[in-house]
Amino acid sequence: NTLRDLANCLGENRRIVLARELTKLHEEFWRGTIGDAIAHFTQLEPKGEFTLIIGGASQQKPMLSKAELEAQLTEIMAQGVSRSQASRQLAKLTQLPRRQLYQLALTIPSSVFPVKDQD
Repeated sequence: NTLRDLANCLGENRRIVLARELTKLHEEFWRGTIGDAIAHFTQLEPKGEFTLIIGGASQQKPMLSKAELEAQLTEIMAQGVSRSQASRQLAKLTQLPRRQLYQLALTIPSSVFPVKDQD
């Protein structure tokens, strides 16, 4: 089923429009999420020609909590990476300001990573 394939690839929360019988007398539009579409069209047999319009991916990345950021910094530093480098690496991954991550890295005790930090 096309909708289930879309849900597997894009997630059930992606916005979608299903347009039925475009340019014809009985054209219809259904709007919602992929998950809602699956539920709707499981109960109501789709008939006719459909065009799918799929919403783009969200621009926002999920916000990580302070604890999650600390855990990621700790994991990177445990591999022998300095606070400064760990902050740079995580900034590239999360799109957060490097300085903000460096300030957070300074709160992590040096005992959690093996290399003597020169930052």
